[in-house]
Amino acid sequence: MPVELELEAYTERELKMPLFTGGLARGILLQVLRRSEPEISHRLHEPNTRKAYSVTPLLFKSRSSLKDGYLLDPTYPLRMRVRFLEDGYAANLMRGFEVDTSLTLHESVFHVASMRIRSKSYSELLSESNPVDSFRLLFKTPTCFSALGRRYLHLFPEVIYVFGGLLELWSLFSHDTGVDCGTRDEYVKWIVDSAGVSGFELVTRQVLIGRRSSIGFTGWVNYRLGEGDKWRKLTVALARFAEFSNVGKNRTAGLGVTRYLEKRGTDPTRSDSRGPDLSR
Repeated sequence: MPVELELEAYTERELKMPLFTGGLARGILLQVLRRSEPEISHRLHEPNTRKAYSVTPLLFKSRSSLKDGYLLDPTYPLRMRVRFLEDGYAANLMRGFEVDTSLTLHESVFHVASMRIRSKSYSELLSESNPVDSFRLLFKTPTCFSALGRRYLHLFPEVIYVFGGLLELWSLFSHDTGVDCGTRDEYVKWIVDSAGVSGFELVTRQVLIGRRSSIGFTGWVNYRLGEGDKWRKLTVALARFAEFSNVGKNRTAGLGVTRYLEKRGTDPTRSDSRGPDLSR
């Protein structure tokens, strides 16, 4: 069952934050898990494996903008969202907070003030999804895709990269929806032949994750789906699932954060963040 935990924490002093904080969010998650579940923290950090979690960049109020970051305003909370694709990991994280309810970031201590949990089973995601003929995805943080046999990253959200990748994650972690190999093959053929991009407004943006540079696109994309309610329904479920999983490369470091919109015409630049605008 996909689970999202959103926590708010406060510190007592100003703190310089980088322009992109997805890597910091991942570090905090692994830090808390190490307190009670060091082997799980290590497993979630192993390279070249499909990870059962994602994070969003840290959300905060900035006191001022700097050349290479922001100055965090300690009078407002720092918000962090962690999403797990299997609910057992949420219990592991909670045990870490039972050991210590504070977070350490750049030698500054943050005290957790509140925590909210949101969950939605794979079956619910599928049953509650409407077989619409079009929808919009907002790509709120830089998104890119690895392309097998290609030297460069793929910087356009074609349906096979977005929904083919989401279906792989869904099949790997759902365990309860019966999406077998035959179904996956049928779906991939359908989406390649019957779905596509009908409009978009995208820009590319380069960010630093630690010392490594990554590039990706942000903005909005409209997708139009062909005939077939079964596959339309699955596609919408995958688009909603993406709000838990992120999409593309480096999704565990805050890249590929998306939002599903069933109706067109919504302002694609709208942000619910009181910190830096993640849609830019």
